[in-house]
Amino acid sequence: MSSKTEILSYSDLTFSDMRTVGIICEYNPFHNGHLHLLREARKHHDGQYVVCVLSSDFLQRGDPSIINKFERAKSAVINGADLVFELPVLYSCRNASEYAYYGVSLLDKVGICDTLLFGSESGDKKILADIADVLVNEPLEYKNMLKEYLSEGLSYPKSRSNSLEKHFGNTAVSDVIKSSNNILAVEYISAIKNLNSPIQYDTIKRIGADYLDENLAASFSSATAIRSSILTNGLDSVKNQIPDETYHLLQNIFLSLKPVSSAHLDTIMNYRLASLTSSDLLQYQNVTEGIENRISKAMSKHLGFEEMIDYIASKRYPRTRIRRMLIHILLDLKSEYLKNDISYARILYASEKGKDLFDVINRNSTIPVFTSYRKFHDIAPASIKKLLDFEVKASNIYESLRKGLINSDYFHKFEIL
Repeated sequence: MSSKTEILSYSDLTFSDMRTVGIICEYNPFHNGHLHLLREARKHHDGQYVVCVLSSDFLQRGDPSIINKFERAKSAVINGADLVFELPVLYSCRNASEYAYYGVSLLDKVGICDTLLFGSESGDKKILADIADVLVNEPLEYKNMLKEYLSEGLSYPKSRSNSLEKHFGNTAVSDVIKSSNNILAVEYISAIKNLNSPIQYDTIKRIGADYLDENLAASFSSATAIRSSILTNGLDSVKNQIPDETYHLLQNIFLSLKPVSSAHLDTIMNYRLASLTSSDLLQYQNVTEGIENRISKAMSKHLGFEEMIDYIASKRYPRTRIRRMLIHILLDLKSEYLKNDISYARILYASEKGKDLFDVINRNSTIPVFTSYRKFHDIAPASIKKLLDFEVKASNIYESLRKGLINSDYFHKFEIL
């Protein structure tokens, strides 16, 4: 076992021999739209290999995933991905800018990805790149407008959208930055620029329903609508919305475990808040300007998780920001933890073809890469052990919501499918 990585060597492939496309994803759950993007990665980008960076059990918008990270990683590989890396919860439950930055950073440090591919409502690579340039370089005019809107009490996303519209003198730009996948697309490009990464990027136009659309479409529905239908009407209600491989995987999981939703957080969130004072809450990111008192008042009203978010949210603090804030409090993810950069990479699953990349990772990666949590934890330096232990704690909280396997990080068996 190498001191640098814990994965095995399988081939003599070099970086110049291959073309590897990266996808940063949540797959909550893996559906037809995800399959379309994965196939496009190979079809239009000569993608000999497709590698995914998959969010942990708590996601970018502050939701618990419907199934756990291992199950979602397996769904990616059985649907055609070659490697799936874990994006630890420390980075997966963050605002769009941070989420994108750390996802790109992981791909950059592992050293096997030459193109990042992402879907967007726009599908226009140039306008997304132009917006990213402004966000990265922050011209003085743009910075002044942003400060002005923030001083009026607008949320950061709204202030940024208004500032970009004025900067470009074009309402279409403002419309672009209002759409969920466009926002992430801009942040992915910004991250590549900020990291000075050699990774190239491209986008394809998102097909089907909007990311937040709650109604099922003919065959390309949003993950939001699919989850809602599973929770309300059962798995069979979405059978034509997800690949057969995903359907059978979910069918097996739901024989013993129920799908997870934010409703599972009602009791545990109130219990967690009851153990903290208003001053304790100030240790968490973005808990400022008196929002800690509003959070404490919400707890005293014995609200459900979603009702709690509605009570706390305001013009300056939109629901998604409050949702992430509460998840950070639940996981005890204090501001000090958020300063840690990507310092390791874990492969959750691989395809037979994907194992060819292991040699390249061994040669190129600037961070340790491993497949066995237990073995790597034994040799990891104290600074990384701290982050590994936090991931286990977060996974255990998640598994407690669905009465799943505690310490699943230790017991998960890496497989080549």
